[in-house]
Amino acid sequence: MPADAARSRRQPTILVVDDDEVSLAVICMMLNAEGYEVLQATGGEEAVKKAAKLKRGNAPALVLADLQMPGLSGHELAMAIRARLPHAVLVAMSASPGSVNGYDGFVGKPLNPAELRPLLARANGVGAHAADAPSSDAISEVLDESVYFKLQRMMPAASLAEVYEVCIRDARQMATRMAVLVGEDKVELRLVRRLAHTIKGGAGMLGAKMLAQAAAEVELGIYRKDDLPGLINKLLDSCDQLHRILITKMKAS
Repeated sequence: MPADAARSRRQPTILVVDDDEVSLAVICMMLNAEGYEVLQATGGEEAVKKAAKLKRGNAPALVLADLQMPGLSGHELAMAIRARLPHAVLVAMSASPGSVNGYDGFVGKPLNPAELRPLLARANGVGAHAADAPSSDAISEVLDESVYFKLQRMMPAASLAEVYEVCIRDARQMATRMAVLVGEDKVELRLVRRLAHTIKGGAGMLGAKMLAQAAAEVELGIYRKDDLPGLINKLLDSCDQLHRILITKMKAS
């Protein structure tokens, strides 16, 4: 189909996020040729700023973000975008697949625009799977919703998302630090427990029950040294579970 004819058809708006200017330009030209309205951002931070300024009627139906960028990217970018564009479909894009936790789909590089069509259908409510949503029991294991709703009444959605983003990011960083300490010949258990105590305190304030409990197990110190890697993995898994629950809540808001 000629480009002019394609543009004459009303197509959804797509926000493209890529730190590589050449890739960004090529992808935007390809999507324009398919008739899509295209917004662009040269990194995660710029994408979040643009998303915050968009009015709902001008919001993109789909956000296409490079998976591996310096600065804000991956899990954290998905959560930040979701808070500001809760109804958009988020698609990760990369030449080599990585963790796409927090995204609705994945496409490879170089981009084939045809791969976006079934993903765009979700923006219109087509092909959505209600079974993908976690049950209330699953949510209650991870998050104290009474705390979440209390915080929700106190601050805007973007600010609430940022608070949880910081908690999850810090917990992951501290768990990674624990793993390094455990790998040393002489493990400084006191420092490991102090890090766990810090995670527990922050998670507890936000009602992140599973994460707080996992941190408490490390803090108590009732285990053998060989048990620590498994407990640290449990901490990281709790971060992932919390992240998924929060994304579900933001979609529903």
